[in-house]
Amino acid sequence: MSNNSLLLVDPNFKADASVNCHLLLKITNDSFSYAVINKELDEINVIFDKQRCEDVEQDLKFAFETDAHLAQSYGAIKAAIHTSNFIFIPDEWFDQENLSVYTKFMDSERKIYTKHHDELGFNTLFSLDEKVEEKLPENTVVYPQSSPLLALSGHLSGDALLVDFTATSFNVLFIKDKKITFQNHYEAENAEEFNYFLLLIIEQLGLTESVPVYLQGIINEDDEYYSTLLKYFNNLYFFFPAGKQNSELLADMPKHYFSGLLALDLCE
Repeated sequence: MSNNSLLLVDPNFKADASVNCHLLLKITNDSFSYAVINKELDEINVIFDKQRCEDVEQDLKFAFETDAHLAQSYGAIKAAIHTSNFIFIPDEWFDQENLSVYTKFMDSERKIYTKHHDELGFNTLFSLDEKVEEKLPENTVVYPQSSPLLALSGHLSGDALLVDFTATSFNVLFIKDKKITFQNHYEAENAEEFNYFLLLIIEQLGLTESVPVYLQGIINEDDEYYSTLLKYFNNLYFFFPAGKQNSELLADMPKHYFSGLLALDLCE
C-alpha cells in the first residue's frame, strides 16, 4: 500500500459473505476508492481510498489484478466514474428512443448512458473513458460522478451548497428553493486555485455568506481549503454518510471523508 492510500478491513469479514454485499467504487480524475457494504447487516466491511493518482486507469487495473477484495462475487457492483462528457435533460424534453439527438451537445463519439432521477425530474446523459470502463466487472452498474451528490440532495433542505473534495479537485452541487440549479467539477492543485473557482461560483450563483455549505471528502478544519471557505461563508458543516450502515470501521476516521462514496449505495 502506498503512502497516499488507506485500507480498512473488518477483521470479522469473510470472503464467502460477499454475495450478501454491495461493492461501491468511486473513480474520479485523481482518486480511486471503494467500499464493501454488507446489506443484510448494514455494515461497512471494507474501505479503500487512494488519493493523488497519477494514472487512475493504471491504478484501477492494478487493483483489480492484485486486490483480493475486488476479486469476490458481489450481489451488486456500482461505480461512480468521473467524466467531462455529461448533460442534464429535463423529463419533458427527454426522448429515450432518440438519444442521438443529444450527441451534438456532448464532446464524445462513445456509447451514451442514461440515468433517470425520478424525484428530481431530469435525466443525466453521459459517456465514459473506455479504458476505465473495460477494467470493471461486466455486471457493474455505472453512474456519472455527480450521481452520489444528486442522491444526497434529498437530505438537504432549503438553499445549500454541497462540496465533495478529493486531494486535488472538488465537485459542487447547489440547491435553491429545493431544486438543483448547478453542478460541476473542478481541478484545484492548491488553495489559490480553489479560491479562484470559489469566487467564480459565488459570483455566478449569487451566493451570500449565510448560505449553508456542506463539506465531504478530503477536507479538514485545519487545512487551507477550509480557511478559504471561511472567508466567504458563515455556516460550514461536515456532511456525514447518509444511511444506516454500521460505521464502527470508521470510528477513528473523519466520517465525512467517505460520504460521497457511501452515498453511491443510495443510487438506483
